[in-house]
Amino acid sequence: MSERLFIRLGVTSSDPCSWLVWSEQEQEIIASGELADASALQTLSERAGNRPVDVLVPSDVVRLMQVNLPEKGQRQALKALPFLLEESLAQNIEELHFVPGAREGDLLNVAIVAHEQLEQWLAWLTEAGLTARKLVPDCLAVPLAGCQWGLLQVANQYLLRTGEGAGVAVGKDWLGMMLPQLLEQTETKPSVACYTEFDDERLDCQLQTLELPMLVLAKGHLQSPLNLLTGRYKPRKEYNAQLQPWKKVAAIAVAVFVLGLANKGLGIYRYSSEAEQLKAQSEAIYRQVAGSSRIVNLRSQLDSTLRSLQGSGSGAELFNMLQQLQQSFSQVPELKPESLRFDGSRSELRMQVSAKSYEQIDKFRQIAASSFIIDAGAMNNNDGAVTSTLTLRSK
Repeated sequence: MSERLFIRLGVTSSDPCSWLVWSEQEQEIIASGELADASALQTLSERAGNRPVDVLVPSDVVRLMQVNLPEKGQRQALKALPFLLEESLAQNIEELHFVPGAREGDLLNVAIVAHEQLEQWLAWLTEAGLTARKLVPDCLAVPLAGCQWGLLQVANQYLLRTGEGAGVAVGKDWLGMMLPQLLEQTETKPSVACYTEFDDERLDCQLQTLELPMLVLAKGHLQSPLNLLTGRYKPRKEYNAQLQPWKKVAAIAVAVFVLGLANKGLGIYRYSSEAEQLKAQSEAIYRQVAGSSRIVNLRSQLDSTLRSLQGSGSGAELFNMLQQLQQSFSQVPELKPESLRFDGSRSELRMQVSAKSYEQIDKFRQIAASSFIIDAGAMNNNDGAVTSTLTLRSK
């Protein structure tokens, strides 16, 4: 997607936040503005839509340093990076997030920010329903444009980038006093890509096209070699929103295909298992009703019992009710009948049942309610088993 939402956050929640929607393809500003504070970020959630969200954060609270780190054995050295810089830091290294940046020879640029500050920025975005793809210190988003340094004024502050991964953010009145210290690191007068009119004989200022500061930072953000969202802050891999529906369709198609292949192998086992369960339930019900403990051929014994009851309205009605309940028992196999009592004069079947949960008894009642009027007694939980008494009458 060519349109992107850029947001520049403040240090505290009361600081103003600037934003810009820019079309990379059309090279034009779609919309821009400034919010009073971080709580107003939620007004940008609709503007974000499916656009990527790129975030700029104040360089004031991000320390940019360089450490001598030869490429040989770099992987092991990176793990020890916090300890290599520990003596240069006033804060406990466990409270800090270290992000390696671009290399300049044997020197490695490193960005350091407090976990508390980074988590605060992410919390503001989360509360506003925004997900950042990239967090970049604002001074590192000032384009160098082929120069050694880059300079941009934003409100009452100068953002000065002094290398691929180095830079500072200083008050407008302090830059002149800081220049001598910064110039000690260079052997010649540095060339500076100035996006702000700035006249100083100590610098070789090359004036660039004067544009909206947020637009300059947006363009530089895309080329920035550093992203603070690393390690535990690394965002989950995102896919283009337009591909999401197709992703779901593909997943369903694969699932159907796999299930189709597995169905033949599992079908026989599943149906055999269900048949065994139904057989066991039927035998249990027969023993309860007929009072017989020995079962040789259930169907034959049921037919014999039914014939013996022929002419007895109550007996035929009982077995008709049990036959109707067979489907309910099969759909809730965890529910077991503990005792059955049939009152022929009232055409009423009373069952004491047990199950593993209240939900299983409720499910049985709902299924059986299609054929019976059901009165349920209190449910009791004893030793992990739920019991209840159900009274059923045919509709």
